[in-house]
Amino acid sequence: MSAVMMVTLGAFAQKSELGEGADINTRFLSDEECLKCVISLPQPPSETSEKFANDVKLYKSGKEECEKKNIREETLREDETSMFALFSSVLGMKVSKNDTPEIYKLAKTAMNDGLFAAYKGQEHFKRTKPYVYFHDESLASKDGGVKDKENSYPSEYSTKGWILALILGVIAQEHSEALIKCAEQYAAYRVKMGRNWKSDIDAGRTLAITIFSKEVVNPEYKQQLLKAKAEYKSKR
Repeated sequence: MSAVMMVTLGAFAQKSELGEGADINTRFLSDEECLKCVISLPQPPSETSEKFANDVKLYKSGKEECEKKNIREETLREDETSMFALFSSVLGMKVSKNDTPEIYKLAKTAMNDGLFAAYKGQEHFKRTKPYVYFHDESLASKDGGVKDKENSYPSEYSTKGWILALILGVIAQEHSEALIKCAEQYAAYRVKMGRNWKSDIDAGRTLAITIFSKEVVNPEYKQQLLKAKAEYKSKR
């Protein structure tokens, strides 16, 4: 089964679109290494399972809360600049391409590994996002389309958020716990807003940890980490 999945995922490796700002040539890990991380993920829960029942429960409770607070149309801060700004607020220091180029390069390259792997998983599992599953028109864009891709498992935003938290936590160890909490809250917000099932973000966390465990032994990662740590020290 793993061999079949590798072939299926590999067929997408050169032709898939990874989204705006994602350069698949700037990664620490090879296609094969990333795909092996995807293979380690469990199948999404079936519609008859307790996990799916919990997914549905959390989706409905999130929708109810959002409707009561009138925040259903609130836009998620999903662009790269906003994501870096969110985690920068935990560090108390702006992390960006211009302000901290070495830290940014480390984080961006690591996140691209996660993004590549997450999209390969989504293309394989083809799980429908909750708001599409429930035909929730409140989350549809005005032109009749949807705001983001319909494939849901694993959550690419959860994966990127967790990798960013892990990367920055290595650089700024004194903030590691707060960064992890930030990643948890960011992922939970995806569920609250109906963008992902709870099991999607759980899979994103698992994928991020698996990706990160391979990155830390990569020679290029180690070299860039030294530069990032030196930059962080100089900015404090």
